[in-house]
This record gives sequence, C-alpha cells and structure tokens, in this order.
Amino acid sequence: MKNFIQNSIKSQKIFYRYFRRKGFKRFFKENILESDGSNKNKAFSIALGVFIGLSPFWGFHTVLAISLAAIFRLNKFLSFIFSQISLPPFVPFIIAASLFFGSYFIGEEKPLTEQEFNLEMVKANLLQYVIGSFIFASISSVIVGFAFYFLLNLFREKK
Repeated sequence: MKNFIQNSIKSQKIFYRYFRRKGFKRFFKENILESDGSNKNKAFSIALGVFIGLSPFWGFHTVLAISLAAIFRLNKFLSFIFSQISLPPFVPFIIAASLFFGSYFIGEEKPLTEQEFNLEMVKANLLQYVIGSFIFASISSVIVGFAFYFLLNLFREKK
C-alpha cells in the first residue's frame, strides 16, 4: 500500500512540473485544442479522467486512467492530466461532497453538519462515502465532459 501512495505522489509531482513549465494558456492550446482526435474523443477522455480522479480508488488513479483510456481508445494524456483533479488541497472538499451526495442514498439520520469532519467520521461513514463518491464523480464527469465538448467546438469553429 505504501508503494501505491508513493507512486501516486510521484505522478502528481510530474504533473505539477509539467503544468508549471507550460502555463495554462499554452497547456490548453497545445495539449487540448491541437491534440489529435475528434472533439468527442477529447471530451470523453477528459470526462474519464475527471471520473477516475474523483472516484474512491486513491493511489490507483494514474493506472486506471491510462489503462481505461487505452481500452476505450481515448486520449491517454488528457485522461491522465484530468485524473489529477484530486490535488491534496482539494481532498477534504472532495470527501465532503462525496459524503453529502451519499447521505441522500444511505439515509443518514445525523446530518453531516453536526459531526466533526475527521478521518474517524469518514471511516464510520465509509459506505456513504463510497456511494457518494461514485455519484459525485459521475455527475462531475458528465458536466465537465459536456462543457469541454462545447468549448472545443466553439474554439474549433473560430479557426
């Protein structure tokens, strides 16, 4: 388990260095607009990356994103980049959103606002977190996928 966590941290460090060198505008232009493939393929790749990044498979995001992109014949680079959405500062917000969405399907009697947010609370509500994270990941990936599809069509028409 320790090796998986270390590999995940290494992959995020590689992403940070790459993104920092290019900047947002250059990254968006070179890696999204000018990459090979149709807009539909790019949008599916981005949606897959977001889904994997928000899923509860901590430590396996990189492996899952690249292998599923290869299986579905999507853009592996875009899937990898967008699977890095679970940056360390955002993890508490991702967990809180997952618990929030899961509370509707588990029927939690005690509201989340009345509980102290810590690791013990997440362990006690693990089923709620897992179900909620898949719901949150699904909703987010659909929204981001459609948004990028329309953005890519908008930018491609201008050329």
